[in-house]
Amino acid sequence: MSDHEWDTRDGHGPWVAGPPREVIEALPELNGFCFQVLAEQARAGSPHRAAQQIAEGWLALDGPARRRAAAYPYLLFDAGFADPHRWQNLDLARQINDLPPESAYERVFTVTQAVSATELVFVYAWSLARRHAVQARLVLGMHPLCAEWLAARSVLGAHQLGQRLWTWLRPRWLNTPELWAELLQGAAEGGAAHQRARVQGMRLLAAETAAALRHSGHDAL
Repeated sequence: MSDHEWDTRDGHGPWVAGPPREVIEALPELNGFCFQVLAEQARAGSPHRAAQQIAEGWLALDGPARRRAAAYPYLLFDAGFADPHRWQNLDLARQINDLPPESAYERVFTVTQAVSATELVFVYAWSLARRHAVQARLVLGMHPLCAEWLAARSVLGAHQLGQRLWTWLRPRWLNTPELWAELLQGAAEGGAAHQRARVQGMRLLAAETAAALRHSGHDAL
């Protein structure tokens, strides 16, 4: 399988063209920065046990392994991009300042560095929503309603959302510790183990995205 092939159904469907290289190239730096903030949170004391365990696993990696972990071709952190209700609620706010500072979702980050990470994630998500909306499903697990909402904003608006909604940021798959164990072990070993972990993450993200689309009445990829 090449760098640009994805299983967009349930892990058994046909492989289709994935995100272009310009989309993928930004991921290692963005994933890496989010991992650094997660490690800072772990040192400060994480309010979420699963996030603490992910941070400890990442901190145990050496430099090359950390780079491999950051190089998975999808964002390993999420800010609610798969939840259309969250974005529909944002439409009720007339201005950014009308948005609630806290969400009803469990908070993972408390350190101030998470604000910068979330700003970067939102601007990256905005860029994909505007130019690569279909691929945003593969890289971010982004629901079409979220993509439409973000694409209608300016880059400054996306940045302000990151400032306001930074408590939404969290590692992806917090309730799937076995996948995180495989991702980090694959990064540690490299080679075939890294490739297997890469594919497992791709398949799970694609399956979750397809399920969310079906549930909301949208056509899957």
